[in-house]
Amino acid sequence: MALSRPSILGLCAAIGGTAAVAALAMSPAVADGGPVASSAGGCDATAQVETQWGSGSSGGQIVTVSVTNTSAATTTTWAVTWTLGAGRRVVSAWNAVVSTSGDAATAINAAHNGILAGGASTTFGMQLSGIGSAPALSCDNGATTTTSPPPPSGPDVTVTQADDQRTITLVAGQTLGVSLGAEFLTPTLGGAALARLSTSGGYPTGRPLAALYRAEAPGSVDVTTHSDYACLHTTPRCSVPIRLWTVHVTVVAAGQTVIVSAADNRGAVRLHVGDELVVSLASNYLVPTLSTAAVLVPRDNAGGYPTGQPLVARYVATAAGTVEVSTRTDIACNHEPTPCPSPPVPWTVTVTVTA
Repeated sequence: MALSRPSILGLCAAIGGTAAVAALAMSPAVADGGPVASSAGGCDATAQVETQWGSGSSGGQIVTVSVTNTSAATTTTWAVTWTLGAGRRVVSAWNAVVSTSGDAATAINAAHNGILAGGASTTFGMQLSGIGSAPALSCDNGATTTTSPPPPSGPDVTVTQADDQRTITLVAGQTLGVSLGAEFLTPTLGGAALARLSTSGGYPTGRPLAALYRAEAPGSVDVTTHSDYACLHTTPRCSVPIRLWTVHVTVVAAGQTVIVSAADNRGAVRLHVGDELVVSLASNYLVPTLSTAAVLVPRDNAGGYPTGQPLVARYVATAAGTVEVSTRTDIACNHEPTPCPSPPVPWTVTVTVTA
């Protein structure tokens, strides 16, 4: 059965808190304890060795990591990665879910500290075995450090003329792209749940209309526009019909985060619209596929075969329904002229989303 992130964190906090008290009672001397910072992917992560004890592999450290959203937009998730030194391991962690694969470590935000406004910060802590410098970190929250929307991967959801009268569900923080013909006017918004980020083209520019919006707060809003032509403004007027276009958008609040791993293979997960699903698997797994669209919307993924890094894939539940999230293992020798006798290991989780 999959555990929610709050459940996992409760266990981690209990273990980590005990370790921290014990550590603070030992030698307070800190070697190489200066902060080590990294800024990329829309966030900055800084590690600070708070205290350490013992020496060599028999010693240990308490490390605090500060995560800051360096983008202008509010983000809903973050992930910090680093490489463990020889003989080092993560003993416990709190205020984040930390996983390791070999010498690679990944910390994913907890349910209560994933949402960060522009410039806002949060922290998490961990106990590491062995003595060494503060780890050099990489941070990613799905945003970029530039102010030019949209992000490199494009809008989370894009609608076209074929989506007229369709109802779209977004999670607060997601983006909606509108792509229409050059004859359409810039859309108007019938509520405050969406905020316009950018618009270009459309009548009378002669270029296709492209508009980008961000889901700001829970609520409902209609995105509406209509076609227009130059001959409709001449005398006599032409008889070209005006085409109306509307998309109904429902914005829901970000909910809980549920993490599934190898132990959840062939299991079942229940989510509500607005919840986040995080798939955390070893580096030899491929990026998962979804059996049906619309129920879960991919947010981002990192690692997996053939990167050599742990696989972390995030999805947002946007509509009621059932979907299978599936993947399998792979290794390089399977792609050689004479494949090695290493059959793939399948992994599947069935996700049911309710409104």
